[in-house]
Amino acid sequence: MCGIIGYAGLSPALPYLLKGLEQLEYRGYDSAGIAIMEESGPRVVKSVGSTARLKERIAGEQLPGSVGIGHTRWATHGAPSEANAHPQWAGPLYIVHNGIVENERVLREGLVADGEVFASDTDTETIVRLIYRTMKGGSGFSESVRRVLSLLEGSYSFLIAHADLEEPLIAVHRGAPLLLGACTHGVFVASDMTAFPVEVHSTIPLEKDDMVTIRADGRFEIISLAHSREREAKLVSRSHHGVHGKGEYPHYMFKEICEQPEMLGALLSGKIRRENGLLNVRFAAETEKVLSRARRIRIVGCGTSFHAGLLGKYRIESLAGIPVEVDIASEFRYRNPILDPENDLLIALTQSGETADTLAAIRMARASGVPTLALVNVEGSTATREADASIFLEAGPEFGVAATKTFLSQIAILTLIALRLSSDSRLAERTGLSKGGILEAFLKIPMLLDKSLSLSTGVTGIARRLAESRSVLFMGRGGDFPLALEGALKLKEITYIHAEGYAGGELKHGPLALVEEGTPVLSLLSPDPQLVPKMVSNMKETLSRGAFLISIGSDHYLDEFSPVSSMSLSLPDCPPVLFPLVAAVPLQLLAYHTACFKGLDVDRPRNLAKSVTVE
Repeated sequence: MCGIIGYAGLSPALPYLLKGLEQLEYRGYDSAGIAIMEESGPRVVKSVGSTARLKERIAGEQLPGSVGIGHTRWATHGAPSEANAHPQWAGPLYIVHNGIVENERVLREGLVADGEVFASDTDTETIVRLIYRTMKGGSGFSESVRRVLSLLEGSYSFLIAHADLEEPLIAVHRGAPLLLGACTHGVFVASDMTAFPVEVHSTIPLEKDDMVTIRADGRFEIISLAHSREREAKLVSRSHHGVHGKGEYPHYMFKEICEQPEMLGALLSGKIRRENGLLNVRFAAETEKVLSRARRIRIVGCGTSFHAGLLGKYRIESLAGIPVEVDIASEFRYRNPILDPENDLLIALTQSGETADTLAAIRMARASGVPTLALVNVEGSTATREADASIFLEAGPEFGVAATKTFLSQIAILTLIALRLSSDSRLAERTGLSKGGILEAFLKIPMLLDKSLSLSTGVTGIARRLAESRSVLFMGRGGDFPLALEGALKLKEITYIHAEGYAGGELKHGPLALVEEGTPVLSLLSPDPQLVPKMVSNMKETLSRGAFLISIGSDHYLDEFSPVSSMSLSLPDCPPVLFPLVAAVPLQLLAYHTACFKGLDVDRPRNLAKSVTVE
């Protein structure tokens, strides 16, 4: 899971590589490096840590070369170190690589037996040494790359540059995301379009088994290795919406939390429409088609997306009466699920559209004849190209590693899907509201999110208390249970405090043993008259064991949960079906402020990367 970028054209490559690596840093940030092909010979600079350290090492150097490659790393093979940082090289060849070569150990052992001496622990070095050995056997550069590809197993992509400027820069897509960006002065190739400068006016998503040769003057050719022929390039106009820095915000995560009211307002205005005086939900034709035939829905996702899927299950089953199964994507393909092409629909949740496990689930479903729908935040990503239909999350770029905007967008769209599939009679029975009434309330949610953001003072008081804790329990019932899981995940991700989420009724079946004097227990209370009394009882169970009880609930029931709480936060009232949208914001702020109190790097938590393109 790394970010790679390359450039060949008429302008100096270095400024573009450094800026691109900064934009790709959410994909990995334990080390970084660049290689510039100069007339006097290649210049390689690498450093451990962020791209800021790399820039410090290059500061003041004059590197005018117009062909170069760069890499920001999330370690898989070998610990973070300069030796293991990319680029790796052999002879005149320099390579940056994303993904994993699964048979690397066997290939390395063969090379070592033949006398090769390795300088790193990376699978990347194995690739470049194999290519160089093939060239020494008499094959040309491009042909050597092709021959070695037949030896490599796994999902990966790489860029490889030759010290001879007459030779092309070569890009290979074998499963990990890669796309070209075209502009007037040259061609870029990168893991995603956030790495491209503003002058890139169009992009070309590469497909698996594409090999691209890019000349120093910017001319390029795409060969489909699967079909052994040149492939026509399909340009996609590039949108620059939301591509900008932190502005005056201290962190990307805080900025992205604060962007949620505006983001959700724009999303809802495009999906909720007034027809004949009544509000209704409408999706694109291909989405409507796959939804209309669904008799059972499978939802797959990883991390935060999995939690959004669980919440989607609650909503779709309750409001639409359609059975839903939710799987962690990495487990779905290996448990041999029974798929029914006549009745099933697979909904895949992925922020990047490149999550390896989620893509594998899409491919498995399609191979079984099951229609697929992707909820994805990156237009032109692999998920949007491979699924039968897709819904764009419209969350804008999310550079903080911890998902915020995309979670809110996912649960909003899943709730809209539930409402689209529901009948008025079932909605009235389940919620006491008409579809129009729920949608009217839905359109007011951005205003309620603004109010949730204004509760920052109360949140920071709780965060100051949690910053001193070693372990925190989250609990909720109904739709609040997936929200409790997500709240715990956010706290774990960026504060490194142990946190777990539980269903309120499950406490006495084991988790209550974890509660001792002073243990923080955070309770979520939707404004549901059936669930609030049950949750208050669960809260009292922890209180009697010495818990430090924190509650986040609707203002409508403040008098019931506040008296038994050590600290409480009252949220603006809304229908229970929409409460998780309002409550997600203080949970995100709570994790954010706790991490700030602990002095941690909020946007780049240790050991994690945003886009998980390896299994």
